[in-house]
Amino acid sequence: MVKKNKKDSLSIKILQYLGDASKNLLDLSIDIMFDPEKLVRGMSLYRDASFYYPQEISNLKKSNYFKKKDKKFYLTERGRMKIIKNILKEKNKDAAWDGIWRGIIFDIPEANRRERNFLRRELKFIGCVELQKSVWIIPFDIEGELLCLLKLWKKDFRGDIRFIRISSITGEKELKQIFNLG
Repeated sequence: MVKKNKKDSLSIKILQYLGDASKNLLDLSIDIMFDPEKLVRGMSLYRDASFYYPQEISNLKKSNYFKKKDKKFYLTERGRMKIIKNILKEKNKDAAWDGIWRGIIFDIPEANRRERNFLRRELKFIGCVELQKSVWIIPFDIEGELLCLLKLWKKDFRGDIRFIRISSITGEKELKQIFNLG
């Protein structure tokens, strides 16, 4: 028996597909639902001889990314967060730079240290560079995705987060090297 890589799991493939196909991912008022049988057929996974459909459906039921209801699966908040994080990470790799830097500045009280640390971790994960403790920069527009991610993570997020557009910045040459902008 060939052991499947986690990247080849049906859950991961469905998350990738939903990330590419769903235009309503950032609209939290919309539930994202799919019929696994139709989706898997549409993704052409049946041609893979090592694909074992009943076991994969069982794994979907156990996944934190989906919840099953009436033969349909719904994307959970955790699943949506995973997709958004992947979109942000890919945007940092694939997007063409328009010459404008995006800054993220925030002021989160000491009482909300957990939220502040979460935000820093997420900014680092998606490829932002820390200029100072609460000033981060990235060459791509991530405002919508980041705000959605914060709403999913903590409904009552406390703190002031601002997004700024920067046309020039000291040390730009070094920043371009960090982001491989040439």
